[in-house]
Amino acid sequence: MIYTTGTVSTVSGSAIVSGTGTKWTVNNPAIRSGTIILIKNGNANFIYMVDRVNSDTELVISQPATFTVKNTSYSINLTEPNSYSDANNRMTAIASDTTYFLRAMDQWMMNNGVVTVELSNGQKVTLDSIKKMQGDIGNKADLSVIAEQTFRGIINASRVCAQQNDYKYMLGVRGGQAFLDYWDGKQWTGEVLHPQRPGMMMLVNDYGMNTSGNIEVVDFNNLKGFGWHNQPATTEAGKSLNHPTKRAGNLTVWRGAGQSSCIQHWMDYYTAEALSRTYYSYEDRWSRWYKTYGEQNTTVDPQGFIKKASPIVNINPDGTFTTNDESEGATVTRVAQGEYLIEGVLGFNSDAGWGGVDGGIEIPLDVNKQPLIWVDSKVMEDGSILVRTYHRTHPNAPEFARNDIDGYKDGDPIDIPDGRFISVRVQMPEQSIYNVRMREMEEAQKAEEERRKKEEEMKEQYGLGENDALL
Repeated sequence: MIYTTGTVSTVSGSAIVSGTGTKWTVNNPAIRSGTIILIKNGNANFIYMVDRVNSDTELVISQPATFTVKNTSYSINLTEPNSYSDANNRMTAIASDTTYFLRAMDQWMMNNGVVTVELSNGQKVTLDSIKKMQGDIGNKADLSVIAEQTFRGIINASRVCAQQNDYKYMLGVRGGQAFLDYWDGKQWTGEVLHPQRPGMMMLVNDYGMNTSGNIEVVDFNNLKGFGWHNQPATTEAGKSLNHPTKRAGNLTVWRGAGQSSCIQHWMDYYTAEALSRTYYSYEDRWSRWYKTYGEQNTTVDPQGFIKKASPIVNINPDGTFTTNDESEGATVTRVAQGEYLIEGVLGFNSDAGWGGVDGGIEIPLDVNKQPLIWVDSKVMEDGSILVRTYHRTHPNAPEFARNDIDGYKDGDPIDIPDGRFISVRVQMPEQSIYNVRMREMEEAQKAEEERRKKEEEMKEQYGLGENDALL
């Protein structure tokens, strides 16, 4: 029986025969290894033996074709199933496959490095030899080993993680940015990004930089190294230890020229009051504490000049007013022309810079520094202040500077001039909003310090470390 369905194509030097319109795997009798195939090239038929059938449209002949043809006629000499020739073909195919298999196994198992084996269908496959794989396995990390393992080459990974129990420490790269991250058993926290420029990392104590904990019992004269220090609210602090105040705050120390002199800068946690002093190493002495003036402890008077102040009430012509932090809660009412009642206060503040208890009022001036009004005041029994303003003239001045106003003569009651204000420095009661807030903040700070001290004592009692927590 002869099979001639479809056409075939060959390429010179290749053992693969391609079919068009062929059904080589479903033909009955089947086309098997050892079957004779005739391929027409010109007027001649060339004889080849089928080595393997790969599919309905591809088979492999026993030796490469010696010519190239496309869609040419062919014929395959088939045999009847279960005949002697069929059995012979089957045995021949099995022997051929076995030969290819043994040859491939010999290459794979005996050669070194990477080997290329040819399958029975003519396909070539490149793979690592057994010897190479055994050598590679010996160089692999053992995931079951807890002991230290050494790697001589570069390990490429987007993330590397060290783990102990539920805690992890990760080194990774994300979006071109290297980072370190810490898993505390519940969440990732404390991420640190790696700088994208070369240099050396600065460590604690480098260049004299250091930090410390609470310093309530430390003499500030002994703190000359560059650092940041916390002072809690405590009665142990004070002038005997060269602290500027007993209030809670922060001390920053800056090293000076030659790394021997220094500047101490103190900042109050509650009032933002700032004080500074200098250590002169060549004289081995400290300067006194100098106060830094800012918005928290100064005010702008009616002439636009900065003046030591607090608490301050500024009164406008119509009785509207503004307060600062320390005078919050004070109120002003315009009770009549040129009369303003300040309530919620306890008279004037005793600061001598504002005239003491008998003064404390700043009034507006004209361009020639002459007062525009007279002012009188009276402290009532409840501490409120009645401020009266009167027209003020300057009869001895040139006409343009006399401050004459139609309908008013010198000493007549008059409101504060339009667009101007007067400033009154007042004394606030102990229960004022600001004073209560300050006491609450101090009490909260003291409570926190007591809790911290108790926690430290308990940690020391039970032998707990810095990172251990009390439950």
